[in-house]
Amino acid sequence: MPKKVDHTERKEQIAAAVWRVILKHGIDKTSIQQIAEEANISVGLVQHHFVAKDELIYYAMKLVLDRMGERARARTSAFTGSNEEAVRRLMRFIIPMNNEEVMEAKVWLSFLGKSFSNPELHTLQQEMDNYTRHLMGMILSLMEELGYLTAESNREFELELLYGFLDGLVIHVLQSPEHYSEDRVDQLIDYYLATKKGAGSHA
Repeated sequence: MPKKVDHTERKEQIAAAVWRVILKHGIDKTSIQQIAEEANISVGLVQHHFVAKDELIYYAMKLVLDRMGERARARTSAFTGSNEEAVRRLMRFIIPMNNEEVMEAKVWLSFLGKSFSNPELHTLQQEMDNYTRHLMGMILSLMEELGYLTAESNREFELELLYGFLDGLVIHVLQSPEHYSEDRVDQLIDYYLATKKGAGSHA
């Protein structure tokens, strides 16, 4: 007797197929037919769950966002260590290194381009930006406690510099993974923190 698949599980199966098709063909060339073939189900079944392609793209993008958030909450709540370890762990978390994280990050970048002309997707992009800034704030607070920033440091500017550093590192890791091993990423994070120690940026 075939396994019964519930509504949410089926939608997530279809969303995962969307991600794989996007990585193969690009988001603009992704079709319902390709998604159905990738998910090994009928076009009719895809359309039973998602009336339009835009609805499906939105759900797939939202699922990436939700999974990233769930992983962040799980890792931060389970961590027990020193603040020095915590600041590096939070910075390291933002950088995609394993296959699942790399796939999600690449798909997210594809969604990002689409979000500039789609108000609903733009809302998700803003949600991700707000959450990322929240993580940056957590990192900055730890840096302040550890003396990487001074009382004269401009927190707003420091957040933008930190965001730019980590965001840029994400792009480089995705573009040239052969140049960015886990050890290399750790070295770059250590170097960034070393340059901030006691220096501070003035308003």
